[in-house]
Amino acid sequence: MHKFSPPIVLFFVISNFALAQNEAYAQKFGHIDSGYILSKMPEYDEKKKEIEDLHKEYDKVVRSLQNEAEKMRAELRAKEILFTPEMIKEKQKEIDLKEQEALEKSTELFGYDGLIYKKQNELLRPLLQKMSEATEIVSRKHNLDYMLDKAADVSIIYSNPEHDYTEFVLEELELLKKKN
Repeated sequence: MHKFSPPIVLFFVISNFALAQNEAYAQKFGHIDSGYILSKMPEYDEKKKEIEDLHKEYDKVVRSLQNEAEKMRAELRAKEILFTPEMIKEKQKEIDLKEQEALEKSTELFGYDGLIYKKQNELLRPLLQKMSEATEIVSRKHNLDYMLDKAADVSIIYSNPEHDYTEFVLEELELLKKKN
């Protein structure tokens, strides 16, 4: 599933309406709620729990480094009168290095393209691919030109339930009994 920025999608949609000169050129739109679809997938809860556990583990590592730096700072404050200015400078450098280490570890784990996001992408990619394929099948079956995602970055202020294809995608994924 591709992510497009909302202004680009909005421009594309509006330009298609502007270019349509009569009913023969009308575009068919539908929408789904990928968040709802994912929540219905049995594997999703398992993957979500794994990501949350990993997040907690990474958070402990970063907090541990931050706590070490804070302990060092408290120790310096408590013993400051016993140290020479050079010793204070040296201790402050050590504290700064520990804080820098904590910041770098936080960035490595949680920053843009950090390990947590890579792992999340790795775990959720198969589910998103499955949902994307089912969405494409539903779009083709219903002759839709565009399928929007209510859960994505594109803001849909109102959507007619008649154009909601979420249930069809759930059926395609065999997560819902087909309606007769």
